[in-house]
Amino acid sequence: MDLQIERDGATAFSGSTSTRKIVRPFAELIAFLGRDNLFPEGVLLTGTGIIPPDEFSLQAGDEVSISIAGIGELRNPVVLGGA
Repeated sequence: MDLQIERDGATAFSGSTSTRKIVRPFAELIAFLGRDNLFPEGVLLTGTGIIPPDEFSLQAGDEVSISIAGIGELRNPVVLGGA
């Protein structure tokens, strides 16, 4: 899995990881998360193992891209939230 955050046309952060780094067995993750959640489409997302440094913050206008080989790519723009 690869993560890239673009800001003003340049890469502000990038990183990658592998499912080999998942510590808990998938059966355990599914059992735990399935206690209170339904997965009707059979998709379970556990979050990312790629974490920018503490001093990094997303900004309005950034574009976050997550790609997984064999699955595809998800791109989302960052927008300023309203109160």
